[in-house]
Amino acid sequence: MSVNKTITFLLPLALLAACSDDGAGDEVGETAGTEESGSETDTDTETESSTTTETETETDTDTETESSTETETGTDTDTDTETETDTDTDTTTGMLEPDLDALMDGLEDASCTDYVGEGDGGIAHTTYWSIVADSEEFLALPEAEQAKLSALQATQLHSLMMPPSGEVAGRECTGALVVEGDDGTRRQELVIKLPTQWNGRLVVGGSPGTRDEWSTEAIFSAWLVNQGYAYVVGNKGMTNGGVSGNDTMLSGEHPTRHWGMMLLDLADWARPRVELATAGAVERVYTIGISNGGYQVRKGLELDHLAVEQGAERRFDGGVDWEGAYWPSEIELDENEDGVVTPAELDGYQMWWLTSNERAAHIMGWPYDPDTLTNTANFELDPPFADAHEAMMAIGFDAASAPVWGAYNSTFDYLKDYGLTAYKGTGYYNVTSYLFRAELLGDDAFVAAEYSPYSDGSDEPPVFYPWLDLQVDGGWNEEAVLAALDNANSAQFSAPLITVQGLGDALLGVHGNGYAYADAVAEQGSPELYRLYVIENAGHIDRHADALLDFDFDGEFGEEGLADSLTYVQPYVEKSFELLIDWVEAGQEPPESQSVPTDPAADILSAAEVEF
Repeated sequence: MSVNKTITFLLPLALLAACSDDGAGDEVGETAGTEESGSETDTDTETESSTTTETETETDTDTETESSTETETGTDTDTDTETETDTDTDTTTGMLEPDLDALMDGLEDASCTDYVGEGDGGIAHTTYWSIVADSEEFLALPEAEQAKLSALQATQLHSLMMPPSGEVAGRECTGALVVEGDDGTRRQELVIKLPTQWNGRLVVGGSPGTRDEWSTEAIFSAWLVNQGYAYVVGNKGMTNGGVSGNDTMLSGEHPTRHWGMMLLDLADWARPRVELATAGAVERVYTIGISNGGYQVRKGLELDHLAVEQGAERRFDGGVDWEGAYWPSEIELDENEDGVVTPAELDGYQMWWLTSNERAAHIMGWPYDPDTLTNTANFELDPPFADAHEAMMAIGFDAASAPVWGAYNSTFDYLKDYGLTAYKGTGYYNVTSYLFRAELLGDDAFVAAEYSPYSDGSDEPPVFYPWLDLQVDGGWNEEAVLAALDNANSAQFSAPLITVQGLGDALLGVHGNGYAYADAVAEQGSPELYRLYVIENAGHIDRHADALLDFDFDGEFGEEGLADSLTYVQPYVEKSFELLIDWVEAGQEPPESQSVPTDPAADILSAAEVEF
């Protein structure tokens, strides 16, 4: 790799205090919302005082590197921070000093925390994964850290074989970014991480599903900050104020239309703040995302390209999308080429991931229907679910994904055993398609109830199935068509992009997403700037490749013995990011697009082992 620059900046006194003996038992210093922070690290979890305020840093004092220092954070509009230093200030060097509080500028409800990386988990919180909620170790954490731990543990996409590692010192800040645009108000909650040993680069993350800003902690944050990258990621506006992202989808306000611009908003906000925080230039800005976050990467690069064509400065130097969802454009949807996409044409695009999920739910059948294919007998066929193959492959799935079809058709069914009877017979296929259908139609929860996949607890299928059977043009209307086209991928970008997807992806079929986007780039864009690496034997989520799902719908988890049939995508994503860096910074083109063979009985667990 060509990245070798390291910039070390002076951490504020709260971090030094966290290192002192007085701070024993409270290793994390909260630097926002506290009126005084000295060598003691009693943590106040209030965050109101540092929201959208101006921070003034006095630099006419001396700083000693010992902990005999003092920091005062005011609660007024202007925040004064006094720092003693034995180094020259900008009055003698002519250079700006780092202002870490700049990472709160422009955010609502902003809060920053400094980590020393010596038992506190660092800015990637790698020690939090092993802490059990409500345990003695959990209760010893400050309240704000308990909330972070609970949030990151709520999304576990990484394989148990590849736990996040490394404790990286630095500053982490959270808050809400609000941007007024032509498409309305865009509000998203974000987290930004700045390592003490910063390499001069910024990575902007795209978050998966309808999840929050903590959902990429294990798969992106840890290895990026370990290499010195600053990392910022938002929640796409889905979980603002702690609401469920699924509820936001049922708001009737088409929230997905903001997802692409929100990635640009993150870049526009973060770059100047990182430069002020470090008193150094951000040399490169990259983007990386998974699933719907991978879509954000694609859409973000496409929107950035449009802006550059109109005279704006380029935001992104390149990106990696992990299994991004592909939204087809008018070129793919307008079958009769009359310049108008109709509801019938939207429904007729068989491999569009949303309708393919609906069709997959129908093909596999409600798990408790007597005619369902989602059962042990069909799983044990060779190939698994043999009777579904022709239909599933017609809607974009590869045969390699077959072992997972039953599990994705019944993913959430187990919740019924914990009193959540509405989840009886639910899975990725019917729930995902229901939520995105409602989003595109502009339906709120009340209206969307007429095609809900949730059960009343009986053995009768939910209304989702008969409702779809009765619809003309798939139940789509002009509003849904316009909303889908708002999200469409142009496949036109002018910075390098690498897509990595598993051949066995059973949620976003590789033929309807990875290959379909590659085809669009070849026909409409700049294929010389694009690579697609399809990983054989890999699926949608690495945790599922640990083979701990109920693949045969017999009520038992992981006894099917699929671990030696499934492999992981993470190492290939990390390797692809390395290739992207060399492509951008050293002019070294990566290997051509290809299908990458793997041996799932001998899984590759490190990017260093990957060869394309």
